[in-house]
Amino acid sequence: MELANQWLMHVVLPGLGAVLLLVVIGLARNYARQQRDERLRQIILRLVEAAEQLYGPGKGETKRRYVRDKLKVKGLQHLTREDMEAAVYDLKQQAKGDKPRLSPNAN
Repeated sequence: MELANQWLMHVVLPGLGAVLLLVVIGLARNYARQQRDERLRQIILRLVEAAEQLYGPGKGETKRRYVRDKLKVKGLQHLTREDMEAAVYDLKQQAKGDKPRLSPNAN
């Protein structure tokens, strides 16, 4: 019985602690990624709204350039055209009263 208790205390419990730690770290990373994605979505959406306000209807390439330039200033030049187009889609959905997508990567 003493051997089983020692094995439990020295092998099983530390192993369970390590697994639990990995789960917590994974959850924290996922939460941080979701927060970052939402922050980026909000930044892009605001820039698209500003471009729409400044340039009005049409002039898509001028508005894309405006958003791209502002993203570079913020250090976010890695965002793709698809991210910008998703923000435009969200903006149009909001204008129609539909619920926007939750993240830039949602399908």
